[in-house]
Amino acid sequence: MRKFFVTDIHGDEKGLKLLLKQAGVDLNVDQLVIGGDMINRGDNSGGVVKLIRQLAEQFPERVHVLMGNHEEMMGDYLTHGDRLWLRHGGQETLESFDTHWADEIIRWEHMEWAYSLPLYFEDEEYVYTHAGLDTRQPLEQQNRDILWMNEFDFYQVPRSELLAFTGGKPVIHGHTPVERICYDGARMNCDMGSNTYSIPGERALGIVNLSEMTYLLYKQASKKLEQRRISRY
Repeated sequence: MRKFFVTDIHGDEKGLKLLLKQAGVDLNVDQLVIGGDMINRGDNSGGVVKLIRQLAEQFPERVHVLMGNHEEMMGDYLTHGDRLWLRHGGQETLESFDTHWADEIIRWEHMEWAYSLPLYFEDEEYVYTHAGLDTRQPLEQQNRDILWMNEFDFYQVPRSELLAFTGGKPVIHGHTPVERICYDGARMNCDMGSNTYSIPGERALGIVNLSEMTYLLYKQASKKLEQRRISRY
């Protein structure tokens, strides 16, 4: 079984489908973890949520989907009327959802599913989360503050302390865009900046093959694919 991780998709359904195909992901035998931030910024958040939910329901033992801070913003808007989400791509996401689901009940079911996802997932090798972990709280008591965790703060935690907290399992995450994926033995940030406000030519969506320590990029400006090895330090 190979292990794949995709995070911070931000509405790029085309890129997600292409990466899954080009990486040869076979969910009959492979594991796929989605690290959150499926929505906002891109033009097809509805398509991304629809596809990922279908895969999670079809392959419940193979596909594991986590919440990101953008899903949390959506939940805060829907349950409390917090308009922060609308200023970060929420209006476009609502329009995309309307396109995919004319039935309001079905549309709400997908939105509720997206903002009710777990904060982390762990297997025998890794712990997966959106942005980081709070080592001051037991793993099972993590709260939604970790969805917004600053990368600088997370990487200030000594490697030995973090690995002791997770039982020796490195943390695989996203949230903060990086130019290259690096692994320090305790953490790996896999957010390649899909549909962000970074330099347009550098925006990309990536799928990480943790079994081979490689990743495949879909560069959104040039529409090109690029294979890279994960750097270690």
